[in-house]
Amino acid sequence: MLKKTFAAVATLGLSISIFGGSAYAQTQSYTQSKLELAQYEKELKEYNAKEEVQLASNIQDSSLKEIKAEKKELMDQVENLSDDEFNRFLYNIAKDNSDTIKEKQKKLDLLDVEFRQEEKRPISTMAITNPTKIWIGVYDGKRGGQDFYHIGVAWQNKEVEKNPATLDVVSIEWDPKYGKFYTASSTGDGITTKRDGSNRDKGIYLFNVNDSKKKFDSYATVQVTRKKAGWLEYGAKYTHTYSTKSKSTTGQAGINFNKGGSSGGYSYSVTKTTNISSWPRYDENAVNIKPF
Repeated sequence: MLKKTFAAVATLGLSISIFGGSAYAQTQSYTQSKLELAQYEKELKEYNAKEEVQLASNIQDSSLKEIKAEKKELMDQVENLSDDEFNRFLYNIAKDNSDTIKEKQKKLDLLDVEFRQEEKRPISTMAITNPTKIWIGVYDGKRGGQDFYHIGVAWQNKEVEKNPATLDVVSIEWDPKYGKFYTASSTGDGITTKRDGSNRDKGIYLFNVNDSKKKFDSYATVQVTRKKAGWLEYGAKYTHTYSTKSKSTTGQAGINFNKGGSSGGYSYSVTKTTNISSWPRYDENAVNIKPF
């Protein structure tokens, strides 16, 4: 997808030249595109070399029979992941691949990992020129022997946002009667950053998403410990902001916290700003917490 994007940039530079643009501007744009592509490919290679990413890929590419044959070794690899590595592992299991959700669950059950995921829901809106399409999906995972759940939200943009405005906002929300906040993790990839954890005791944590990048696929996670047995409802809301003028703005969108979120805790809303529009999308799931 990204190579097609950069090919389009190069083609655009040629079109500018044909219709009166300078050759210098064309060359500069093409050179910048090549540099950006080279940097992206370098970062992608480094990312794919991570142990937890390769482990997820190995599980996706293996049949149930093959996983059973290597069960002990694979279980050890999962157990030895740090919490951040396990978050990245879950994200790579949850995002687009050929396995169905049931197939993912069966494979991870063999490795003593609880896993739940909702079907990804596509969302779209129209900025000035082209629609930006994003899917969003929530999931959770828990390793055997641990007392906390990893709750995650993943998203992927199918097209480039031409008119980014303030940073997008994504929340992870959960019922604080059943789950107690333990920690939150952003990806450290320059896309997702922690924004606001001031209401974590009320069941919500906010993250910023930098949608000015050509590819802003990423994820965010919180870890919660069980407070009592029962259904822990959780969800995530992604609010995409875009400029109604060709000139974009920067900074964070204003937010308000709201009582009575769908998951039993708090939710949030983005405040309206001149020349900036937004749309939200929510996804939810639940996990049945066993008694102590």
